[in-house]
Amino acid sequence: MRGRGANDEADGGARVVPTGAAPAPGPWIARQAVLPSFGPVVRRGSDDDFAHPAERELARVLTFYGVRWVYEPTTFALRRTGDGGSAAFFTPDFYLPDHRLYIELTTMRQRLVTRKNQKLRRLRALYPAVGIKLLYRRDYQQLVDAYEPAKADPDQDRIGPIVYPASVIAARIETLAGQIAADFAVAGPSWSTRSPVLVGVGQGSDRFLSALTAALTHRGVEYGQDRIELTRYDPVGDGRARVRRAPHLDLSGRRVLLVEDVVSTGLSLAYLVAWLRRRGVRDITACTLLDRTAARLVEVPVRHVGFEVSAALLAGFGLGLRRQFSELPYIAAIAPASLPRSSV
Repeated sequence: MRGRGANDEADGGARVVPTGAAPAPGPWIARQAVLPSFGPVVRRGSDDDFAHPAERELARVLTFYGVRWVYEPTTFALRRTGDGGSAAFFTPDFYLPDHRLYIELTTMRQRLVTRKNQKLRRLRALYPAVGIKLLYRRDYQQLVDAYEPAKADPDQDRIGPIVYPASVIAARIETLAGQIAADFAVAGPSWSTRSPVLVGVGQGSDRFLSALTAALTHRGVEYGQDRIELTRYDPVGDGRARVRRAPHLDLSGRRVLLVEDVVSTGLSLAYLVAWLRRRGVRDITACTLLDRTAARLVEVPVRHVGFEVSAALLAGFGLGLRRQFSELPYIAAIAPASLPRSSV
């Protein structure tokens, strides 16, 4: 996300990092870039490492959740000259080696990102095996909103239009319970000798978990129930994520269904999946009331979804965001009383 166009042209100041042998003229389009080797890199990065504060903030979030990242490690050739030289380049901001994913972050306004989209389409056409995701301004703002600390003055926000009435939520939970019951009815792996366990993730899942388990009990489904809770990301802190409330049940040899209120980037869910696997849990899936797939950064095992939602901030029905509205029986949009942010 270099503001001076360093990713565009060779003479624009791009820092070219070798990606293997240079492709030969002609059939080079069909060749794949050779990705560099990465050590076990998990680092915060100093302010001087990044071209924009938004990149620094994203790096801090990744580090908090233990996601290994490397900043601008690879430059891809997008256009060749007649003699086989490179005329245009693209250098994504981050590479996540454990997820084989590049991330490009742009905080330009939407009407100015046409050229960036063209470059990404070109990169995907030339290097189809390379995974890359573009985070737009709205995606970054959603990330900031999701991880921002609780407001000192909760009255800054007010409830907007109802998105999902209570009756719609209840009906959808009944449908999810039917799907989960069908899954649980299928014999588990040979090593799974006990009933599955539903594990609620954080305070925001409590109401959804309660309604879901009631529907499962009504169907005569046998299951265990527990809870897990992560520390929350602090933009000014130096810590790493940790499990501050571990499950009390022994989950070894049992199927685990993590129950979330919202899955967005997938970073916290991926952290929990890895944490549970290190403790002997071999079969882990997730159920979420709200799923923001457009914001996903890493793949996570979400099997059951209540509602696919957009980037709009939502509250109510026990959701963890804006707890002052958690007792509402429905889910509604949040209408901030303050003016929209304009600093990014």
